[in-house]
Amino acid sequence: MNTIRIHYFFLANFSFLALMFHLFFNDDFIDNNLYLLLFCLFLILSIGISHGALDNMRGKKILLPMLKNKWYLLFYPCYISLILIVIISWVSYPNLTLLLFLLVASYHFGEEDLSFFLKNKGILFNFISFLKGFLIITLSFHFNYETTTLFFDYLMVPEENYKFLTKFKSILFSTNLILATLGIIYLFKSHIDRLTSVLFEILVVTLSFMHLPLIFSFTLYFCFLHSSKHIISLSRKLDPSNHKNGLKLFFIKAIPLTLLTAVTSILTIYFLGDNLNKNIIQIIFIGLASLTLPHIILEVLGKKNE
Repeated sequence: MNTIRIHYFFLANFSFLALMFHLFFNDDFIDNNLYLLLFCLFLILSIGISHGALDNMRGKKILLPMLKNKWYLLFYPCYISLILIVIISWVSYPNLTLLLFLLVASYHFGEEDLSFFLKNKGILFNFISFLKGFLIITLSFHFNYETTTLFFDYLMVPEENYKFLTKFKSILFSTNLILATLGIIYLFKSHIDRLTSVLFEILVVTLSFMHLPLIFSFTLYFCFLHSSKHIISLSRKLDPSNHKNGLKLFFIKAIPLTLLTAVTSILTIYFLGDNLNKNIIQIIFIGLASLTLPHIILEVLGKKNE
C-alpha cells in the first residue's frame, strides 16, 4: 500500500469518527467532560503514546556502537532525567515551559506530518513544517478559546498572561493558514497527488476544530493523523519488504513501554487530587510534553546516524 493510499485511509478513519461524534452524540455527552476526557485519554494512552514506544530501540541503535551491550545504562537514566526535567520545569516555570512546548510541538507535528510524504530538505522545509504544526495551536485558540483558557488554567497558566493575544487570534489563525497553505503548495508543486492529500488533511482538521470539542479534535489529530504516520514509518523500517509484518512487529515491540506509560499515567491521575478533569488534562499535556523532549532528541540523533 503506497503512502497516499495509507494517508487517505487515516483521513477516512479521522473523518468517520469526527462525523459520527458530530451526528450521534448528544449535548449531554459533550457537556459531561469527564466521559469525553476519559475516552480521549484512552485513545492517547493506547494509539497516541505507542508511536514513541520504540524510543528504546532508537536509543540502542545510537548508543550500541559506543557502549556495546551496556547501552541501556546510559539510555534509561538520561531518558527518565529528561522527562523529570520537563515536569519540574513546568511546575517551576509553567508560562515559559508551556510556550516552549507549544513551539517545539508545532515543529514536531508539522515535520513528522510532512516527512511522511517528502524528505526533509533544509531550512524552508523546517519553517513550513512549523507553520503546518502551528495550525493545531492557532485552530485551538481561534475556534475554542474558552476551552483553551480552561486547559491553560489547569496547566498553571492563567488567562491574564496571554489575554492581550485575544484581539489577534483571528489574524494569527488566518495568517498561519495562508502561509502554511502557500508553503505546502510550494513544497509539493511537483507532487500533485501528495499536495492534494496534505491540503485535504488541513481541511478536515480545520473542520473538526470548528465543530467538535477541542480535546476530541486534538485527540483525533494526534492519534489518527500524527501518531499513525510515525507508526507506519517505524513499521516500514522494521520490515521493509513486508509492511504488514512490520506493523505486527511494531505493536509487539510497543506493548511493554505503552503499558508502562499507561499504568503510570493512570496511577498519577489517581494520586494528583480530587479534580479528575484537571488531572486528566495535566497528564495528557504535561505528560506529552515530558515525553516529547527525549523523543525529539532521539529523532534528531537517529536521523544524523542514518
